[in-house]
Formats: sequence, C-alpha cells, structure tokens
Amino acid sequence: MPYLLTSLALIGAGLAAHIVTSMTAVVAVSLFFVPVVLFSALAFGLFPAIYAAMATVMLAAYFFYVPIFSLAVEDPVQIVDLMIFTGVAAVVGPLADWARRSARQLKQREIRMQQLYEVGRHLAAVAETAQIPQAIAEQVMRVTGRPCAILLPEEDRGPQISAQSGGAKFVEDDLSAATSLWSPGPARTSPDMVGGAWKMYVIRHGEQPVGILALHGAGSALEPVFMAALLELIATALERMRLAERSEIARIDAKADQLRDAIISSISHDLRTPLAAILGSASTLEGYGTLCSEAERQELAAAIREEAERLEHFLGRLFDLTRIRAGRLHPVLEPVDLVDVVEAAMRRCRPLLAGHESKVELAPYLPMVYSDAILLQQALVNILENAAKYAAPGTIILVGAFRAASHVELFIRDSGRGMTAEQSRQVFDHFYRATDRAGEPGGSGLGLTISRAFIEACGGSIVAESAGLGQGTTMRIKLPLAESTADGGDEAGSGKHGVAV
Repeated sequence: MPYLLTSLALIGAGLAAHIVTSMTAVVAVSLFFVPVVLFSALAFGLFPAIYAAMATVMLAAYFFYVPIFSLAVEDPVQIVDLMIFTGVAAVVGPLADWARRSARQLKQREIRMQQLYEVGRHLAAVAETAQIPQAIAEQVMRVTGRPCAILLPEEDRGPQISAQSGGAKFVEDDLSAATSLWSPGPARTSPDMVGGAWKMYVIRHGEQPVGILALHGAGSALEPVFMAALLELIATALERMRLAERSEIARIDAKADQLRDAIISSISHDLRTPLAAILGSASTLEGYGTLCSEAERQELAAAIREEAERLEHFLGRLFDLTRIRAGRLHPVLEPVDLVDVVEAAMRRCRPLLAGHESKVELAPYLPMVYSDAILLQQALVNILENAAKYAAPGTIILVGAFRAASHVELFIRDSGRGMTAEQSRQVFDHFYRATDRAGEPGGSGLGLTISRAFIEACGGSIVAESAGLGQGTTMRIKLPLAESTADGGDEAGSGKHGVAV
C-alpha cells in the first residue's frame, strides 16, 4: 500500500508537470516531484521515499527531458537538475523519515505515560488492600495486552500465585522457575527469566524483593523504561498493602492487649468480691459458729449462697462470651411465639424487678418470629437485669412489642440514668460500662454484649436509644417474621392476644 500510494502521487505530480511545461518554459521538472518524496518519507518511511526519488529521475528523463521516451539525458542543464534533485532527495528523505520516527516515538511515549498514570490512579483508588494484587493483574493486562499473574511470597513456600488475569495458567514447572528467581540481588528491568511461555520480572521495593510479575506470550516488545516505571508502580502498591497489613496486625494486637487487660481487671474484681464474702462468711461459721445464734448462722449461710449464685452467674456469662468469640454459637432458628418468650423472661427476672413497676404491653395478634427461643430469652433476661440495676426503685420498666412492615420490634424501656449519644454507641462493647462512679451498681459490662451477640445470631438487631442523661434508656430489638406471617399468612396463628401486666 505505501508503494501504491507513492506511485499514484508520482502520477499526479507528473500530470501537473506536463500541464505546466506545456504552457510555460519550465526547465526544473524535478521540482514537482520533491513534495512526493517528502510526503512518502513522512507517511511511509525511508524506503518508499527512495523509491519515489528513483522513480522521479526515470520519469523526468523518460517523459520530460530530450530525447523524449529515452532514459538518456543530453542537456547539461537537465543533467544538473537531476543531480540537484537526487541530492535534495538524499537529504530530505532521511530527515523526513527521522522526523516521522521521532513523532511516532513521542506518541508512543505519551501513550505509555498515560497508561502509567491510569495504572497508578487505579491502584491508588483500591480501598481494600486485599484486592490490590488482583487490581495489579487487571491493570497490567490492560496496558500490555497479555495475560498476567502476580506472585507473592508466603511463609516457607516461596512465591505463590496471588492474582491472575487472562486465560493462561501456571503449571508446576512455572512455579519452580519463579521460586528460583526469589533471591536478593540488584533490580533488573529486563526479563529475569523466560520459563516456557511466561516472562517473569522480580518486583523490588528498593533492594527488597516483594513479588514477581509474570507476563504470558511473546507479544510486542515492551520498552525497558516503561517496564521499569510499571514495576515501580506495582512495587509501591504492594508495599502499601504490606504496610496496611502490618498496621492492621498492630491494631488487632493493641485491641487484644486492651481486651486482655479489661478481662483480667474485670475478672479479678468480679471474682474477688463474691469469693471474699464467701470466705468471710465460711470462716465465721467455722471459727465462731457455736457462738452465733441460729438467725446469725442462717444469715451467714444465705450470704454464702447468694455470693455463690452471683459467682455462678458471672462465670456463666464468661462461658457465653467464650462461645461467642470461639464461633461455637449455633442457634436453632424456628417460628417462636414472642409472648411465651417475654413471659418466661419476666418470670426469671421477677426477683430483680420486685422493686420496680414492671409492665408488659404486646400488640394484639402478634405474629410469630423466626428465632432461637432460648438465646432470645437469655438476651431479654440480660437486658431486663441491666434495666433493673440502673433504674431507680419504684420507676417503670416497660416491655412492649408491635409488628412493623417486615419484622417485629420488641422494646424494653426504663426510667434510669440514661446515656449520651456516644455511650449509646459503645454500650454493647466488651466490658463497657456507662458509668464507673462510686455508689453506682457494679457489673462486668458483658450483659449487653452477650445480648447483642445472641440477638444477631437469631437474625435480629438491637440498638440503644436515650434522650440524654436522666432521660432513661430504650433497647429496641428487631426480629424477622416467621415465613408464614412474612408471606401474608394469618397473623393470629399464635392464638395469643396482647398482654398487659
């Protein structure tokens, strides 16, 4: 095609020269063909330009210079004209070809710079650090047009495939070859090894290897400067991922240390108090039992029993927390009558609620909920115990429930000390207590944490609401409807009406 287009341009220049020479006495016919040589060199390169120059000499000699229709040229002026044209073509052709190649190289560099910018922008925009290797593989395949794999080191195993794009697959020999590259040494921008169909590049951050980039297939050659810049971008992204992982590990370790300190502090306090009371009462009975009256001995025995029950209750909560943290909480989800669960929880908390005015107001024809009755009942007991502990004696503790669009909402409202907005968000955290002031009720700070875990295991959710300090607190629990009622079944299926106690 370049030679065909050059030939057509020569024909056009020859026709123009014929028209002009037939009308005027122009001697330098070759001037009409100089633009053709220049056009051919700029558009197609050096060799089409040489072809245009040689064809011009023959066309001018054959059609325009006497004798006509002969390649022999007799006029010295015309001979000089052809020589000057040949010299001009010899200079203009290579210069135009060099300008053409330089323009193409600049355009290619501009494209590569734009590609590197896009790669850097996409990698910087990855929010989840775990997705960085896959993002690298996709971006490298986009800019190189080749299937790509990212290999990252694993403990005691060397580099392993972390992400891959394209249909090409790694085999065992490829992994062995990648492992052989995994050694300290100066960074290189040429392929470190060609193993089968994969070209592999060691990715280094400074002098430290952080991974391997593998490109599949031969494809077009990639410029060393471009590959060096691309590897540097990849190394920066992988280093960011590594630093984020270290930061997360440090954060988890700090959180674990904080939790361990809280556990030790809480356990030491909550175990020491009942144990001291038990030991004191038992020592009194042992040493001075004969000197105590029957009423005093019964009082000491009752103190031992109460403190032992308190200790058992605390150990039970620690056991629940251990189950939750170990992932051994396996609820049995089934249609549950919320009225039965609330009544059972109220019966268990009757001694705690004796000093308060307790009310239960459940909406008529409350539908069944999909939950675990035992876990839900224990969660309600913990919440009621917390409300009775912090609400002033004689105040109202209200338990209510109603159906919403797609769930049943159960709420427990007290008239206690209330909470700030920040405390409402933190109240479900491990060992968190809204107050540590002297004279306030003691506690482990585990009850609401366990309640939330139990309710979420049942597929529900719980939030704490308070208008502020001194305004009381409302715990709102959302529970999913059982399938029969969720699909629009008979809401009166439970046979229970609203309850007001």
